[in-house]
Amino acid sequence: MKSFINWLKKPSSDRVLLIIALILLNLVSIRGFMHVDLTRSKQYSISKASKDVVKHIDAPLSVKAFFSSNLPEPYNIIPQYVSDLLVEYKANGSKYFSYQVYNISKQEHQKIASEFGLGPVQINKIETTQTSSQLAWMGIVITYGDYIATLDSIKSTDDIEYKITTTISKIISAQENNSETLFTIGYLTGHEETKLQTNQYAMTTRDAGCQNFYNLLSDIYTIRQINLSNEDVPADLNTIIINNPLTSFSDAEFEKLDSFIARGGSLVVFAGGLEEIPSENMQQPPEYVPNQSGIIEYLSKYGIKIENSMVFDDKCHEQNSMWGKQKFNWAPVISKKNLDQHNEISKNLDGVLVLANSPIDVTEAENKTDCKLTVLAKTSKYSWTQNSNIILHPAYLMPPADKSKMKSENVAVLLEGKLKSDINARIVVVSSGVITSDDIVTQETSTPLALFLRNTVDYANGAADFCTMRTKGKCRDLIQIKSPIYALIIQLLNMFGPAVIVALIGFIASRIRNTRRYLIHQKYNPDDERTISKKDVDKKVKGENEND
Repeated sequence: MKSFINWLKKPSSDRVLLIIALILLNLVSIRGFMHVDLTRSKQYSISKASKDVVKHIDAPLSVKAFFSSNLPEPYNIIPQYVSDLLVEYKANGSKYFSYQVYNISKQEHQKIASEFGLGPVQINKIETTQTSSQLAWMGIVITYGDYIATLDSIKSTDDIEYKITTTISKIISAQENNSETLFTIGYLTGHEETKLQTNQYAMTTRDAGCQNFYNLLSDIYTIRQINLSNEDVPADLNTIIINNPLTSFSDAEFEKLDSFIARGGSLVVFAGGLEEIPSENMQQPPEYVPNQSGIIEYLSKYGIKIENSMVFDDKCHEQNSMWGKQKFNWAPVISKKNLDQHNEISKNLDGVLVLANSPIDVTEAENKTDCKLTVLAKTSKYSWTQNSNIILHPAYLMPPADKSKMKSENVAVLLEGKLKSDINARIVVVSSGVITSDDIVTQETSTPLALFLRNTVDYANGAADFCTMRTKGKCRDLIQIKSPIYALIIQLLNMFGPAVIVALIGFIASRIRNTRRYLIHQKYNPDDERTISKKDVDKKVKGENEND
């Protein structure tokens, strides 16, 4: 033992101890996982919802990722991104979670992928002078018991975590509950609300239906239509959507909504202060009158007052025509700076298109105790309102000459807290009755508006983590540079800045070293005027060589 201790004290043991330390570190790293994600949206970390899902898996579940090798840009980053995510899933999952990443260039791996129902997809390859196409394997297979789910055509890193986590949750739910939907929400009927089916023969935007909105939600939600005039709110519902009601609610129906909120339920309301009344003469524009359903007055009890007017914004959707660029001022485009950057509904979004909104006064809601108000979206400072003589055509809309009448207006708000009892509840209000229409919401699920609508329902239903997963990477933090001179300065700093910084650090280090040498000399031998320069050393070495 004594000889071993003596050996440890010797320098010759350092190399052996270093090797042992590296081996132990690798053994620990196999069982542990740690990284630091500095991105604003935590793009390279899985959310709490994902961790909870894989942590509570109690039967073998396997995730298999199949990717071709040597993928062209921008697809070449996807395999590593997926692999990193799966490592984190494994680090936070139960012992029943496993994963494999296959290099599909091997024939046997292609056979495995084909057996699970995957196939190659077509991707674009950008070359120096042209764009070509090629086939590539880019898919994920998730197996759990007798269930097999495939995620084919993984062509970007956007919302991959959302797809993996919701798919895992759905196949577990299918295995245990014989249903692949995760939640059930209510959709109010009985007041001429927007129908969930498409109407191909609709003459107005609101009559077009909201089939696409329904499809957006149906990946994880079962939507149950309820009519409060002849039934109560089912006890298993946590969220109710009220989408553009036109006819009056009864007092008994409002009392049922109050009771629902009192037990912690959430309301998602899409309603404007004005109702469109089509003209009998097709050559005449429609008329806009105050909403008569009573929902405006009902919301005002909670301090959310939707005004009987329409918001127009100079920062809006634009379209080229034979007359030049036309502005659709009744369709504001909400920029990132006018979307709340703290709430999960809106913080990772940019460029949300809204339509025919009314201004929302939240003065009373702001003063409510035990409640928190969040303005999710507001128009730009170049906005104005109008409550009469409204004609939604670019030729008939002009900003007011008096710019003092233009200001930002609230168009989507969230009120949460103890609204009706000691139990926390939520009310989300978007002040447009047509924003969910099939004329506005397309089948594309990744547009800013589609993400905003899905996030609104998720947050109200208590699934805020889904909002974060879905919008990772959607909003890019780009530098806004208006001047070409500033752009050139930024470019030069990127090109030569690192080299200049390294040179500056070297110069400072050299000066510090020389100063330290001088201070030592002054402290211990200030009277010694002898110095040895590099020139003296070189001369001495040369003389020694000549003597040899």
